[in-house]
Amino acid sequence: MKKIRSIFIVFVFSLLAVIGASIISTQNVQATSGGYALKPAGESNDNVDISNGSYVITGDPGQTVDLKLMVINQESSKRNFLYRVNTGYTNNNGELAYDSEKVTDPSLKIQTKDTATPQKSVFSVPGNTTATITFKITIPKEKFKGTLLGGVNVAPYKEKAKGTVASNGTLLKNKFSYSVPIQIHQKGAESDPAKLSIRSVKPNRVVAGAHPSPGVLANVHNSQNDYIGNMSVKAVVTKKGDKSFKIVSNSSNQSIAPTTNYNYTISWGKKALQSGNYHLKMTYKTKGGLKGYVLNKDFSITNDDAAKYNKLAGIKPNYLWLYILLAILALAIILGLGIYLGKRNNNKNNNGSNNGGNTTRRRRR
Repeated sequence: MKKIRSIFIVFVFSLLAVIGASIISTQNVQATSGGYALKPAGESNDNVDISNGSYVITGDPGQTVDLKLMVINQESSKRNFLYRVNTGYTNNNGELAYDSEKVTDPSLKIQTKDTATPQKSVFSVPGNTTATITFKITIPKEKFKGTLLGGVNVAPYKEKAKGTVASNGTLLKNKFSYSVPIQIHQKGAESDPAKLSIRSVKPNRVVAGAHPSPGVLANVHNSQNDYIGNMSVKAVVTKKGDKSFKIVSNSSNQSIAPTTNYNYTISWGKKALQSGNYHLKMTYKTKGGLKGYVLNKDFSITNDDAAKYNKLAGIKPNYLWLYILLAILALAIILGLGIYLGKRNNNKNNNGSNNGGNTTRRRRR
């Protein structure tokens, strides 16, 4: 408790509030919705570049740099905010994200959140006020190649989510959270290019558009400290033994963070999942086609998984083949019975005719 209190006190003393009753200018800020905005403060120097609206840090192992962030409260009342420095990752929409305190990956060796002091805290900003908060980033002593990616995330603290009603009558609760990216580099360190692979492909109930459908989730993994952004991807699923089967999915603006993985959604649409052996080919291309990645993965769908996720997606089993089979079977039974009865009647008639031809009249004596 004492440690948390001391960190909070240090953080509060580093929060410099610039009070102004006039309308706050929001030019070049990172976010302008949700009643507040963020903007990197200070000036660029040899170790920190903020010219592109993020923090690009380059320094020696163990070096500490000071960073400043402006938090602009656009509402008239005082608000509490939660500040956090998080490790960057790729969300399942294929976007860089900085809003999770728990980021895991088998290739992730250094958490960006561990480089920050403080890692998180709560602070207040009066209405129509800009507050400048300061925090420190320490470049890890452990040598690493490429980029450590993270972000400083600021969200309203213990505020009720604002609700809006969608066109279909569904109540949507909006929770705002904004981040400013942080990149950390060690001076003179080399950089290995991103290395992508498909770790697994699993059937699931997916949401692509307004309605759920059966489909698969392809887990795409980047094992290197290098990120690539603004890519297009084309995913093609084929089925072994069925040349007519093909599912195609196209997406744009895919960005993959360093040492991270995410689930790329491939919808079957109105088609039902069927058991069998499949192949997935994913082709990523950077803007202008200067760089590309081709990924391949075989996978299987079992009868149980197909039935499970078809049901969850609201697709009823197709019994047409069973109805046709039953109809053919019934017709065969009827025909067989008709042939049998016909033959039996013919035999009776033949027997009757033969008996009539053999009768003789007895003479009277």
